[in-house]
Amino acid sequence: MKDEQDRPLKGCAVEGRNVAPVACRCPECGHEVEMFSDELETTCPQCGKDVTMEVCKFGNR
Repeated sequence: MKDEQDRPLKGCAVEGRNVAPVACRCPECGHEVEMFSDELETTCPQCGKDVTMEVCKFGNR
């Protein structure tokens, strides 16, 4: 078993899962939006539009 000091994400919601940050552009305003690879959508903090992983996958990075 790993020592708790060797677990950098200890206590984090993604601990033990293989997730990565994904950056893409909001299709409405072009603001760079960051989400995690296990999320289906997020909201652009600049204009409030929903940004989906589908939008990010199809060249909107």
